[in-house]
Amino acid sequence: MMKLFLDGNYPAEAFSFDFEDRLFELSDQLKNENFELYDFLNDMMPEICANFEPYEAERRSRPDIYLSEEQMRKKVAEVYEKALKLV
Repeated sequence: MMKLFLDGNYPAEAFSFDFEDRLFELSDQLKNENFELYDFLNDMMPEICANFEPYEAERRSRPDIYLSEEQMRKKVAEVYEKALKLV
């Protein structure tokens, strides 16, 4: 899912909701198979996803918190690169 988003094949707003849901759905399996990866993703991604704000006016009201699509994509790319090393 992260790769799809990074490649532009998953809409940012949908990703910001769906990723957390998918991580939760797979949490037991991922914890058993690769706890370090699960722990890392669970630590990093919920905040990134929650801070995505598609509306510029809203982002301007809280620039210290809200992320644009470009900012979210950059943060997800950083997490993705680190996560690949845990696989």
